[in-house]
Amino acid sequence: MTPQHHFLRVGQVVPADQEVATVEIDTLVSEAIAVMARRGFDQVPVTLNGLVVGVFSYRSLALNLAFVRRQDDPLSYPVGDFLEDLAFVRAGSEVEDALEALHQKGAVLVGDEERLVAVVTAADVNGYLWTTTNQFMILRDVELATRYLAQRACADEDELRALVAAVRPEGMNGSPAERLEDLTFGELIAVINGPERFGRVFSRTFGSSRELVFSMLEPVRDVRNKVFHFRDVVTPDEVDLVMNARVWLQRRVRMVQ
Repeated sequence: MTPQHHFLRVGQVVPADQEVATVEIDTLVSEAIAVMARRGFDQVPVTLNGLVVGVFSYRSLALNLAFVRRQDDPLSYPVGDFLEDLAFVRAGSEVEDALEALHQKGAVLVGDEERLVAVVTAADVNGYLWTTTNQFMILRDVELATRYLAQRACADEDELRALVAAVRPEGMNGSPAERLEDLTFGELIAVINGPERFGRVFSRTFGSSRELVFSMLEPVRDVRNKVFHFRDVVTPDEVDLVMNARVWLQRRVRMVQ
């Protein structure tokens, strides 16, 4: 992997199955809308002699309807009468460079007037970012829910500090850890998993089966290390393990609130 691939580029957010569709400048509005509806597009680039001269969109149509005479049917007009301009960006540009244009008009064109490579919409960026980050968000939910249940299980702050210090007797400054937030996820599991500690304290919120809790959380730790340290690709089975843990923890949280 080359260094530039470490940074998010516009080309990375283009859907893999996207097929660029264009219409000629003299295409009727009714025909262009049919193309857009059939393909699920909100806009379509418009060309003249092979060059992109603008974009026809539902918005560009709405913005120009005021200029259509009442006795005329706007669907019978050529799309060339209802164009708007979208910014061109390079596939290798950083997504950050395209955000302002995406915010203003909801889409950008990838390439240039002579060679249109793709159309990137705000929805494409949102979809890419969610697909890329949902593993982080799910793991976040699991870790925060585990902390919450562990904290609620303790009778008071003194009991919580004692349990945390038992797992992390010395912090970076030489003093014992005092908060669950000071612990790694592996150490958090260790706090909960001690047989005596679990039965005496943590069964209050995690339920009676220490083995069930450990068998569910331990694989999450391995997946977490993969995701947060960018080591390997997480498999679908591993995603299912984390999702199942998340659902189970959500249920436990609702039960103790």
